[in-house]
Amino acid sequence: MLVRAYTQTSLICVQMAAELRDGLEKSEWFVTGQVRPELFSDDFVFVDPDVSLKGIENYARGVSRLFDEATARAEVVGCVVNSTQAHTITVTWRLSGRVKVGPGFDIKPYLVFTDFRVDPRTGLVAFQEDRFSLPGWDLLLSALLPPLRPWLAPPAPPADILRTDQSLAGP
Repeated sequence: MLVRAYTQTSLICVQMAAELRDGLEKSEWFVTGQVRPELFSDDFVFVDPDVSLKGIENYARGVSRLFDEATARAEVVGCVVNSTQAHTITVTWRLSGRVKVGPGFDIKPYLVFTDFRVDPRTGLVAFQEDRFSLPGWDLLLSALLPPLRPWLAPPAPPADILRTDQSLAGP
């Protein structure tokens, strides 16, 4: 019985990972807000180092207000069922482009690691947590004080190069 339940849960996560990757590659909803709401639980919660909110519609609105859709990119580098966290899918992606904060500014390309937790009862995404490859202060200084860039972390390489790095596919 336990093996069957594990297999069903694993299959649900594998199927969800394929749906997430497909949706992210087509609409880059991490920067456009054009999510596939049918993949998310009514109780969906999002957190990152700066924001916490409830509801997929709130998430989608927030993303569309934050990023300049004409320049911002969310390029998927890897999407795997996480082997160390139950019911979790990890997406590694490269964020670049422009944000619409204040007068707006370009952000240095960096990696984001997104963990989607799938509710095993519903098979839907109930929780999303984003972790960044660079600290916020580095990104801010790089954007606001360009002369400091040589002393800050370098930008992430292009997504095509990152995709060849198997260590970035996920845990």
